[in-house]
Amino acid sequence: MKKELCVICSDAIGRRVCKINNNALICPVCCAKARTVQCEGCIYYTQAKRYEKEKLSRQKLDEFMMKIDPEINAVVDKALAMAEKGNISDGEKIISALLKNHYHIDMVHYGMGVINLMKEHFDKAIPCFERAIKINPYFVEAWYNKASAHQKRLEMKQMIIAYRKVIEIGEPSEPFIKRAKKFIKKVEKDIQKNSGLGLDEYLESMTIFEKAFAAMERMDWETAMRGFNQVLSMDPRHVQSHGNLGICYGHLGEKQKALAALDRALEIDPNYEPAIINRKIISSLGEGEKLRLSKFASVDYYKDFATEKKSLLGKIFKR
Repeated sequence: MKKELCVICSDAIGRRVCKINNNALICPVCCAKARTVQCEGCIYYTQAKRYEKEKLSRQKLDEFMMKIDPEINAVVDKALAMAEKGNISDGEKIISALLKNHYHIDMVHYGMGVINLMKEHFDKAIPCFERAIKINPYFVEAWYNKASAHQKRLEMKQMIIAYRKVIEIGEPSEPFIKRAKKFIKKVEKDIQKNSGLGLDEYLESMTIFEKAFAAMERMDWETAMRGFNQVLSMDPRHVQSHGNLGICYGHLGEKQKALAALDRALEIDPNYEPAIINRKIISSLGEGEKLRLSKFASVDYYKDFATEKKSLLGKIFKR
């Protein structure tokens, strides 16, 4: 579909719906230049005012920087438009050059994040969006694309937190805010169906699981077991916690308890491969013999769930 040009400058691609221009599309630079009190109620006006207040409260207001921001934003916008047309390499070179002298500008980090999303370098994109957000905590598009990058990496917890932030600070009428709301509603429904937990309870159980999993990796079996049992008190059918309890019991030389935990995991999900593999290994042990594996056949709490929900993967928002 052909992109519409900004109705003000007729040069850059129009990316924002402008209320004071009869809801026509304008570019981010013209948005910044044309912004007046008439824009009150618009997401971008609100975002700009919050950003200004945040900077003032930290006593870091730089008059020169404020003057050149629109110019730098225009260069970033053109670089992203170039990348969107398929010339990602040249767009990346432009933004990389800007980073050398304008590291303090949120839009530059945001632009590099979008470039990395286009290249599917999600691990590199996330720190870029986080730096943009650190400079401007109300940068809603950066939050949205950070959520999308976590989603692509199947990092459910970080994804949910970022999408919730988008909904919190975004303008409800914006299409990508609506997408975030729809997505969170779908995730919440799926979590409720699969585990019986609400979204906040699910996030809490994920945090507990993460700590237990970290304890297991450092071979602190007792701490790990307490954590996995705590998860199971919230969600008795959590397959990974049952499977990981089997690993812990195996390392403590408690073969029968290990097999019972693995059998429970397989009762819930007969195709749960880590439990199948670990059960074969533990079955071969003698009574009292301890499992000696330094690496376990195990998986992450939420990547397993997210893998089943790949159809929920989101889209990149190109500012």
